[in-house]
Amino acid sequence: MKRLAILIAVLFCAPAFADPIPLQFQPIALLPDKPEVVTVGRLRYLGGLHITSKDSRFGSVSGLEAMPDGTLLGVTDTGYWLRFRPLRDAAGMLAGVRDGDLDPLRDAGGRAFDGKAWSDAEGLRRDARGDLLVSFEREHRVLRYAKPGGKGMPVDTPASLAGQPANGGIEALASWPDGRLLLLSERGRDTDGDVRAWLRDARGWHSLVYQTQGESLPTDAAVLPSGDLVVLERKFGILTELGARLALIAQSRVVPGGKLAGETLAAWEKPYSVDNMEAIAVTTEPDGGVLLWVMSDDNQSKTQRTLLMLFRVE
Repeated sequence: MKRLAILIAVLFCAPAFADPIPLQFQPIALLPDKPEVVTVGRLRYLGGLHITSKDSRFGSVSGLEAMPDGTLLGVTDTGYWLRFRPLRDAAGMLAGVRDGDLDPLRDAGGRAFDGKAWSDAEGLRRDARGDLLVSFEREHRVLRYAKPGGKGMPVDTPASLAGQPANGGIEALASWPDGRLLLLSERGRDTDGDVRAWLRDARGWHSLVYQTQGESLPTDAAVLPSGDLVVLERKFGILTELGARLALIAQSRVVPGGKLAGETLAAWEKPYSVDNMEAIAVTTEPDGGVLLWVMSDDNQSKTQRTLLMLFRVE
């Protein structure tokens, strides 16, 4: 009887295999009805897709990372890992996606999260060790995963993280090869009105701030091969025109007590193709070119879209 109880416990706690899901896609132009427009700011557009699935769990992508095997790995604010393989044609243009699968995000005991308060994942980044770091809001925390579908182990974070707005916590993670880690709040502000941020280095955690422009809020961040930081911002709201901005910040400015203010790589809004842009990943081409993969969170709403857009930094 004791052996049976142990076996049942193992079966209920062990991570399940990821569920394959069907993916459909339609190409999108950077500027609808004007396919000849292929640049915005300092970026060249290499194609985009409107991705859908018959699986009702698909959508709500809020963090994105490029994996060594060529797949893109995302997290959703409904508590899932989303993995798929982007396809590019002979000219390097984004042509499709395949091999989609979903797997629940899990806690330290290997159990899938129950309820929005615990499953609201917002940021994803591979750290210098190759582990996957995921930030969550509502129940503000960062968890470390050895692999998708594995157990999420708590990461030591600043005590002030707990004071973030419930639906405006750590939206962005960035990790450097030397082990530094940056956390960016979405709506947490200091007394000067700047967005709160935290930097971890060899000496521990330090506070700094991120300065936004207009109605834009930071939703993701990634480190370029140069060591500089690129931050994705979005404009989104009932009375706000949809828009996106990519800001470039020199790594020399990412220091304890610093104020992060970036130059604009690109900014676009309607009538350009745009939605609730929340996720970014960085890859490099064989010739050293830097690619930015930008993805939207459709909030699983019929009035929004899951877009994947590919840009090359010029």
